[in-house]
Amino acid sequence: MNSEIAIGIVLKDSDVLIVKRKQSEGDLQWQFPGGVIENNESELQAVVREIYEETGCEIDVVKPLGKRLHPYTKKIISYWICQYRNGNLVISDDDLEDVKWINKTDLLQYFTTSVYEPVLSYLGLLNP
Repeated sequence: MNSEIAIGIVLKDSDVLIVKRKQSEGDLQWQFPGGVIENNESELQAVVREIYEETGCEIDVVKPLGKRLHPYTKKIISYWICQYRNGNLVISDDDLEDVKWINKTDLLQYFTTSVYEPVLSYLGLLNP
């Protein structure tokens, strides 16, 4: 059975938070922070916990953006729009190689796989 994953699209002004895992999942390298929803928590609780554990950032969840079966990992992913609150960017997860803020207009230069269309739409990156 595939575990469900909660992913945060964390915004700070016009920047978005991305992480690079040490162990890539196929073509998937840079991605949004997040992780497995544990048995005792909601998707919302999982995204807040995972982002803090991975990056040291405290966030406020703004709204859910949707769910999909990820085309590469084959896991069910829930996407959450989040607002950065505070915290210094650190790599606080052994699975991560890098963590960085990038301007949202540069997102597609980092992602080597398809980005969930509602995320692109929310960030204003879809061609009209």
